[in-house]
Amino acid sequence: MEGFEETLPPLAREKLAEVGEITLEEKQRMRELEELELLLSKFYKNYLNLEDLWKELQEYEQQGKYFLLREAEKRLKDSFKGRSLRLKFEEKPNGRVAVELLKEDELTKEVPLILELTDSSFDEAVKKHKLLVVDCWAPWCAPCRMVAPIMEELARDYKGRITFGRLNVDDNPLVARKYHIMSIPTLLVFKGGVLIDQKVGAMPRRMLEPALTKHL
Repeated sequence: MEGFEETLPPLAREKLAEVGEITLEEKQRMRELEELELLLSKFYKNYLNLEDLWKELQEYEQQGKYFLLREAEKRLKDSFKGRSLRLKFEEKPNGRVAVELLKEDELTKEVPLILELTDSSFDEAVKKHKLLVVDCWAPWCAPCRMVAPIMEELARDYKGRITFGRLNVDDNPLVARKYHIMSIPTLLVFKGGVLIDQKVGAMPRRMLEPALTKHL
């Protein structure tokens, strides 16, 4: 399509020059990303309020443009407004993404990154969460203390995609016995309510992360 490049915004033309010839689908995608950038710029400059931004993002959801919602979430979190933003992006089955406008009181609720599980709450958590990783530990276990900060990092980075929990095996022997936990730390991985993987021993993030994310 001769002359198409001249109709693109400056940033899109720069990207086009870098990658060379691209498909019509890629050109459309670049144009939509430029439009998103303009939309967020209006929000940052207070030309667009939060509710109106949410309505615009909802249109992306209704049109099935989930890549734009993922990009919007990333840019908003990295922005100066990220910490107090009352927008919740949630990954849904089949690659869908939903965006919700939270109320003021919902924003102030502190949601733990890692669930504290017990013998009585364990089975319910397994059923409730699509992908659940449970760190079985004890306070006296030195390798467990090495794994704890890694679990917190992963829980933060994969929030909304993987749910993380902790189970003190000393205080909750029923679960430990049920899953034959003989050594700690032990990670139990449940998907769709079924135990699909089990990792024993401490390991660095570079090894643990791909072992967990392969189940997404």
